Amino acid sequence: MDIADGTILMVGAIFALLVTGLPLAFITGLVALAFTFGWFGPMAMPLVTSRVYGFVTEYSLVAVPMFVLMASLLDRSGIAKDLFNAMRVFAGRLP
Repeated sequence: MDIADGTILMVGAIFALLVTGLPLAFITGLVALAFTFGWFGPMAMPLVTSRVYGFVTEYSLVAVPMFVLMASLLDRSGIAKDLFNAMRVFAGRLP
């Protein structure tokens, strides 16, 4: 199987799993893990763990979970809607 066949299979697997109703984040992770283990065999586990560790320890991505948490808190408390309404009052007439 060459890279073109693998790509077609991967896209097909993503679309097939989208029909099941799973969240897209889980689908892409599952398909990526399945194809990594299928393509690289037993060497996939050290490859996956080293790549995940490299992404987790990236200094510039440390703040991303806190931004996501803050956005979730603002959304669930209703403050985000109030902030958007306030900004519409202040800047609504700007072109």
